Amino acid sequence: MTGGRIHLIDAVRGYCLVNIFVNHIGAGVLTHLSPSNVGFSDSAELFVFLAGMSAYLSSSGLAPAQRFDKFWRRAGTLYLCNLVLIAFSLAGLLLLRRFVDPALMQQRAVLDALAGNGLAIDLAHLAGLRQSVGFSMVLRLYVALMLAAPLLVWAASRRWWLAVAVALPVWALAGHFKLVLHDSLTGAPLALTILPWTLIFACGVAAAAALKQGVRVPRSPWLVAGAAGVVLSYLLLIAAAPHAPTVVAWAAGRNEHFWLGASKSFQSPLRVLHALSLVYLAIVLARAPVVRLLHAAGGDSLLARLGRRSLPVFVASSIYATLANELVNLANLKWGAASAGALATEAALVGAGLAAMAWMAGPGPARWARALAELRAARAPVESREPLSA
Repeated sequence: MTGGRIHLIDAVRGYCLVNIFVNHIGAGVLTHLSPSNVGFSDSAELFVFLAGMSAYLSSSGLAPAQRFDKFWRRAGTLYLCNLVLIAFSLAGLLLLRRFVDPALMQQRAVLDALAGNGLAIDLAHLAGLRQSVGFSMVLRLYVALMLAAPLLVWAASRRWWLAVAVALPVWALAGHFKLVLHDSLTGAPLALTILPWTLIFACGVAAAAALKQGVRVPRSPWLVAGAAGVVLSYLLLIAAAPHAPTVVAWAAGRNEHFWLGASKSFQSPLRVLHALSLVYLAIVLARAPVVRLLHAAGGDSLLARLGRRSLPVFVASSIYATLANELVNLANLKWGAASAGALATEAALVGAGLAAMAWMAGPGPARWARALAELRAARAPVESREPLSA
């Protein structure tokens, strides 16, 4: 920990950014090598959990009015960043459509839905964040979570578990009744449904509150074995699938069911349990081989620097991944999936994207960010510049 920051949180957030970027290029083969393929939950859950932790750690010492102001300003920043993400993703897609057959594009449904509406109507769709241009659904979720954060942080500051108590019925009702918004352009259900995902965020808030309030993490061998069993259960399902038609049928429809499935949109109990089991094992097995590297990550490590610059890195990498995914898909159509040409195209695009992310986490952009933060702080009211506890 340096300057009030927990480097482990930054390092895990940096890892999540890399994994999310690779997974966003879904037309390629590298996504099949992602750790997300060996578990019920993935980097998205970890990222939202860490956002909840950071929300509490950065605001628990603020007065309610300051906390409210902080999170609503953050929601405004995220909203504007999402508009930038949508605008540049859409501009890139429209430019690409001028040179390729639109019918071959992955995002053709959104582009077709936008065509012919008129500029004013299209802008209303885009500004309302009820569409899925590129990967805009991610920041839409975070805007909503920041609006809910003042209540959850206030609850956790009273008792660490109260944040979960507030979010739990919302999660259960939203998942049971499938309360999901639909894309205003295509009519398809929107990914990362806001209400169920509030529970993962609240769990992160509760974890940070427990840390600040001196609650000890239980280290029972039975709990460790149970958490490990949950984490490894997905691998057992994969092994059993060729011999059990019922497992294959369940896996095929797991995203459609809340209570007995493994829906990402509705955050099924199994996904929540898997994500929390991973978090628990990362805490109690700090000396495990891979986990040890994350715990040992210093503030100057690449992953930690990526984590500290998570918002600009995510926005830029998501815009890039939207276009890279289209190019990899076109390479697959031209040369064949997993052909030498397609693999070379994917490797070049992913390598360039990762290099750009590493550059954004470097000293140059960091200096610009500090200068911008100082400029904003100089213009902010005195009462909004109270030191944050972390």
